[in-house]
Amino acid sequence: MSANEPYFLNVTVESPASPTSQFTSLEERNTLELTQAVILCTVLGVASVLGTLGNLLVLTSIIKFDYLREIPDFFIFSLSLSDFLVTAIFQPLQAYKVTHLIQVSGIVAFSEITSLLGHISLIASISNMFGVTVERLISIRFPLKYDFLVTKFRAKVTIICIWFFSLSYGTVWTQDLAPKEYMAIYFVLVLVGTASIYFYIFLIARRLEGRMVQTQRESTDAGIPNRRRERKAAKTIATILGVAALCWLPLLIVPNVLPKNLDHATFMKIFFPLQTLSVCNSSINPYIYCVRSSRYSVAFTKLLGLQKIFNYKVQAKDTKGLSVCRTQGDVPKPDTQAPQKDIKDVAL
Repeated sequence: MSANEPYFLNVTVESPASPTSQFTSLEERNTLELTQAVILCTVLGVASVLGTLGNLLVLTSIIKFDYLREIPDFFIFSLSLSDFLVTAIFQPLQAYKVTHLIQVSGIVAFSEITSLLGHISLIASISNMFGVTVERLISIRFPLKYDFLVTKFRAKVTIICIWFFSLSYGTVWTQDLAPKEYMAIYFVLVLVGTASIYFYIFLIARRLEGRMVQTQRESTDAGIPNRRRERKAAKTIATILGVAALCWLPLLIVPNVLPKNLDHATFMKIFFPLQTLSVCNSSINPYIYCVRSSRYSVAFTKLLGLQKIFNYKVQAKDTKGLSVCRTQGDVPKPDTQAPQKDIKDVAL
C-alpha cells in the first residue's frame, strides 16, 4: 500500500508480522510529534464542544418553533443532524485516535466506527446541501409550479432517501467494498453541481431583478420581509457550501497529489491536520445560521434565555419583519398581512 493511498476519513495500518522485531518501525510510523498532537487535540476538543452546542441549538430551534418549519429548514435540520453526529461522537474519537495511534491502529472495531460515522456524515451533508439547492432552483426556475412540485411531504421523503443512501454507501465504503476514490468523485461532482446551480440561480435572479423593482414599488411594503427572508435562505446555503468546499477539498485532493514514494510518517503529519480541518466544518455550520439568519439568532437567544440581555436587538429584528412566525406568542406579527406570493423571489 502506497503512503498516499486515499485514506479520507479513516487511517488503517497493517499489523506487523513480527511485533517484537517491528515495534520500533510501527511506533515511528504511527506517532505524531507532541506539539502537533497537542494542537490537533485542542482544536478537536474546542470544535467538539462548540459544535455540539451549536448543532443542538439548531435542532432544538427547528423542533420547538413553528416559524422554522419552511422546506429549506427541513434540509438544514437534516444537515445539522449529520453535523451533530460528527461533533458529538466523531471528533472526540478522533482526538483519542490522534493521541493513541499505536493502540488504536490494531483495533478494527474502532477504525470501522470512526470511518462509518465520517463517511455517513460527509455523504449526508453534501447530499442535503444539494437537495436544498435543487429546491431553490425550482423556486426561481418554475415559480408558478413551485407549490405543486415542492411540498413538505416530498421534502421529508427526499431527506429519508438521503439518509438511506448515506447509510448504505457509507457502509459500503467503510467495508472497502468500493474504491475510496469514488467518495472523492461523488463529493466533487455534487459540489460542482451545487455550485453550478447556484451560479445559474444568480444569473436568473439578476435577470429578474429589474422586473421586480417595479413590482416592489407598486406593491405594499408588507411583502418585502418575505422576499428578504428568501434571499437570506439562499445566501445562507451558499455560504455553507463555500465553507464546506474550503474544509473538505484539501482532504480529498492533497493525499492524491502527494509523491508516491512519500514515507508513511510524513504522510500522517500531513493527513491528520487536513482531516481535522474537514471535520471542523460541522462545528462552523450552526454559527453560520446564527450570523446569516435573524430567525435562527432570535431562536438561539430564546433557547439560551438571553432575551433580557439582547432584548433591544431581538425586538428590533422582530419589528422589521425579519423574523416571521406562524404561531402566536413566539414573535409579534406586523399589523399588515403579507400578500401571498405568486413568484418565489430567490436571489444571491
